Amino acid sequence: MGKADGPRDRRPRRGPAAGQVLRGLIAVLGLAIVVFGFVRYHDAYDEGRAYLGAPVCGATADGVAQADCLRPESGRVTKKWVGANSDATSYRLAVLRENAPGRTYTVDESFYDAVDVGSTVELRFWRGRVAEIIHQGHRTDPQTTPWALMFRIGLLVVAGTALLAGGLAGAFLEAWRIQAVILVPLFLLTWGVGARLLAWRWPQALTMGLPALAWLIAAALTTAVAVVAAED
Repeated sequence: MGKADGPRDRRPRRGPAAGQVLRGLIAVLGLAIVVFGFVRYHDAYDEGRAYLGAPVCGATADGVAQADCLRPESGRVTKKWVGANSDATSYRLAVLRENAPGRTYTVDESFYDAVDVGSTVELRFWRGRVAEIIHQGHRTDPQTTPWALMFRIGLLVVAGTALLAGGLAGAFLEAWRIQAVILVPLFLLTWGVGARLLAWRWPQALTMGLPALAWLIAAALTTAVAVVAAED
């Protein structure tokens, strides 16, 4: 038998590199976290406007669940005042409720002008919160800013963006200092601007579209930074 021309290469053929697969999975996980954050944001927007088409409890057809109607309760204005800061002027009422301790509500200017101390108002509750205050044909939606909810959503968006950018670029520790310059403002914008957008009740296209556009820009910048760091 003749000698073999050389030692056989018994190494298996290489498939996709394990590192590339892992980075791909991390990127997908990051994108999923971001999407989940935006879903929570959309749910908060829907929840904030769900009461608009709801009937008043007691004036509905049989079969309407209690959670799907507006529960009316009487209240009396005990104090009113104007607050001012560097951003805007706020109009506030202290209302003593019929069956519970009083609370302070931020209302719009026209409703503030329509009531006086001692005025009787109607509070309409939707799923545990005051959705409307009514007085002699004037209506207002007390402005509440969901800071706690948007704090959690901001953390989700930033964490997901960091994983997505790091997975796409294959760089995590190398770029974290530079990425923080983008991710920290992204968190602050998501928390602050997102909470205010939910409170302002703008049309859905603006409330969802503006944050999505801002995130796309931030994600592209973060990924580009990670790519540069990986090449150095």
